[in-house]
Amino acid sequence: MMQLQMLWKERAGAFWNIAMRYFRLIGNSSFLFTLVLALIFGAYYYSEILKVLPESFPGIAIMTAIAALVLVRTPLRFFLSEADLVFLLPAENRLEGYFRQSLMYSFALQLFTTVVVMTILAPLYQHEMAAGTGYYVFVIGVLLVLKGANVMMKWMELHLPAHHSVFVYIMIRLAITALFIYLLLIQAQWFLVALAAILFVAVFFLMFLPLQRKYSIKWEKLLAMDEQQSMKFYRTANLFTDVPKLKQSVKQRRLLSTLAEKLLPSHSVYATLYQKAFIRSNEYFGIYFRLWLLGLVVIAFVPGLLGKAIGAALIIYLTATQLRTLYPHFQAHVMVKLYPLSDEEQGKAFRTMLLRLLGAQAGTFAVLSFLLFLDMTVFLSVLFAGIAAVALAASRTVVVRRSAS
Repeated sequence: MMQLQMLWKERAGAFWNIAMRYFRLIGNSSFLFTLVLALIFGAYYYSEILKVLPESFPGIAIMTAIAALVLVRTPLRFFLSEADLVFLLPAENRLEGYFRQSLMYSFALQLFTTVVVMTILAPLYQHEMAAGTGYYVFVIGVLLVLKGANVMMKWMELHLPAHHSVFVYIMIRLAITALFIYLLLIQAQWFLVALAAILFVAVFFLMFLPLQRKYSIKWEKLLAMDEQQSMKFYRTANLFTDVPKLKQSVKQRRLLSTLAEKLLPSHSVYATLYQKAFIRSNEYFGIYFRLWLLGLVVIAFVPGLLGKAIGAALIIYLTATQLRTLYPHFQAHVMVKLYPLSDEEQGKAFRTMLLRLLGAQAGTFAVLSFLLFLDMTVFLSVLFAGIAAVALAASRTVVVRRSAS
């Protein structure tokens, strides 16, 4: 029994020993400095955007949607392994303490995320409602309680058999959580908030709690969730150093691959390999696409010529920083090393692809700025800022390539 009580601490400690090594590598990288600059830039222009928001802007609705998604999204971590299906399954009735520690751990991590998001949204709330700080702190406290309830509901959802859909349960959680948050944010009458709280408690006890009593623990679901959480962390760490435990997730994306082959034909082996790796890998393609969308939002909403130019340059350089780890993507592939190709050819192919991707970002940012504002000054400023960021990223890529070789 004592071994079961210490098992969770041993596994969590082993994971964090590995995680801290990667955090030190991330902290020593240039990415952290770029991220700090991006945060300073975002904080300044966030306040500037609030000054020009129209009165019809649905600020409370947006806050409700963001807060509800943050509360309902509840990834859980159990530190399980495949061997547990054999060795721990017989002791399932004695693992209440183990799973309770896992839920408390997951809740503690998500408390931090919830507080950070609500702190970021605080200026928007002050702009919309002009409420006192004390009331907003009270709202955050209530949301933390709601977060704990959602963690428990998620745990109960995991007891559902595979043939049962969890979609209905997630939508119900989202609806009642959003209703509660909206009533709090608009400072509705207390009897309405009380009715929402009663509804929430009723759904918890009548719909979710019986799941835990009716169904047993679904170990396969817990293992899949643990694997997903681990790979998310390792994918992030892999942007800065090689992670042996990383399992790459790949999608065929046949349509996109076909379009790329026709529009951007490759004339070398490494050019073809890098192009396919970028398109089919969820890590690189997803990072590029998300940062590209973020750049479009910056161009559309950040006020001022200087803000748009700096924002575009930061997004492009941040993209280059994230995509540099694509260069050693094939180092672990033995067959690739058998190709009679030099390191110079590999570096040239990677640099060409990176320039194409960053150039596409710079071009779309400049075109969007012209379409929105019909001003050649804005267009040229964003374009030149993008070109400068691409040139800087290209020069840094040469340094990284040489040091890698």
